[in-house]
Amino acid sequence: MIDFFLMIYIIFSRVFELLFSHRNTKKLLEEGAVEYFKFHYFFIVIFHIIFILFFLIKSFYNSNVVIEYFYAFMVLQILRYKIIYELGIYWTTRIIVIEKPLINTWIFKYFRHPNYIVVFLEVVFVCLFFDDFIALVFFVSVNSILLGIRIFFEEKANRYRRKI
Repeated sequence: MIDFFLMIYIIFSRVFELLFSHRNTKKLLEEGAVEYFKFHYFFIVIFHIIFILFFLIKSFYNSNVVIEYFYAFMVLQILRYKIIYELGIYWTTRIIVIEKPLINTWIFKYFRHPNYIVVFLEVVFVCLFFDDFIALVFFVSVNSILLGIRIFFEEKANRYRRKI
């Protein structure tokens, strides 16, 4: 049953994040920000929908879970929401660029994309929680490609902001 509740949590957290992102995107665009490289966003959304649906369906009949990965996933959520909190209005699910310096406090002093580390580890922990190594190889591979593309374009869009 915990596997089903984990998937419900993930669904609600993603809906919350999409709403929060939409609000932030709207505010940033009103302040003169520009969205870059929209074309890849569709693939990221499709990936997350397939990932969530796969494990939601699996939660109805799966009886083999590794509880330690559930705990690891939940601890990771503290980091996820701390990152969202630190970015505040600048946190979106899209590549939105405004002519202001990048956040350079807390974890951002050491990592340029801590949120993507969290997303990567979430995929790993969910697959390991469900004890599904085939899904692990598939979803981690696809997610790594998508995150690589995302980071490449985000770096390109924000290149000049590193000099502000």
